[in-house]
Amino acid sequence: MIMSSSPYLVNAMLEDVDFSVPARLLEVGSGKGVFTREIIRRMHPHSSLDVNDIKREYNPWINDLIAAHPHKQVRLYNDCVTQLLREQGPYDVVVSSLPLKNLEDDRAFLYRVLEAIRDSLKPGGVYLQYQYFKSNKQDVENVFGKKLSGMNFVLFNVLPAFVYRMVK
Repeated sequence: MIMSSSPYLVNAMLEDVDFSVPARLLEVGSGKGVFTREIIRRMHPHSSLDVNDIKREYNPWINDLIAAHPHKQVRLYNDCVTQLLREQGPYDVVVSSLPLKNLEDDRAFLYRVLEAIRDSLKPGGVYLQYQYFKSNKQDVENVFGKKLSGMNFVLFNVLPAFVYRMVK
């Protein structure tokens, strides 16, 4: 059984997002909506959230969250993330649960995803990504052309995780 991300990981991913101002937000790899629920709860009334997961089996959970918050601007997409980023950007914040390690077999695709995220961020925009190992840290830094803006370690999660923060 796959465990959901812990509240500790959710807080570590979202703690540096300024939810007090209107923003365009994107969540990539929503799964059943552990991060989605908290983003919707915290987001400014004039913010918008695009939620993307290529796996349609998660749609009922996300659609329930959208229905429970009709006053919030939330849209669900099941596109390939690179297509969505090209068509819907730019974003102020991208929150990603994509398993980058799983994309390493096709490094060209991994880099296309990271480049699309970078290109879709507004100047000063924030990319947040968690990983269970320090894998792909160098890939993120290579694509953005600089060191991570921050990295936190979250022990209280199954598995413990690293949170990467990159400011464009």
